[in-house]
Amino acid sequence: MSIEKSAFARKFEDLARDRRMTFKVIAEQMQVSAALIARVLNGSRPPTSEFVDKSIQTFGLSERDAEQLRFFSDISQSKITIRPRNEEEARKVVAFKRSLQKG
Repeated sequence: MSIEKSAFARKFEDLARDRRMTFKVIAEQMQVSAALIARVLNGSRPPTSEFVDKSIQTFGLSERDAEQLRFFSDISQSKITIRPRNEEEARKVVAFKRSLQKG
């Protein structure tokens, strides 16, 4: 069974890759353990506001990018269950989910 990565995890990994930073270096700069980063990224622990703030500082994000990372943190912690009543609603839900994943 594969677990889908959160928007926060995907963005965090993209930022690390774009800046060519290892998780070890990021953990040192954030003053957290690499294990904590792994737990946040695999979804077993939600990112705290302190974790997000340290991420923003470590990556040197602009205010716009910082707000996006905060938003991704917020939505990554939300779990929504949708039960469409019919096939047409199910198709709309799937299309909406795909549009969210592209953004």
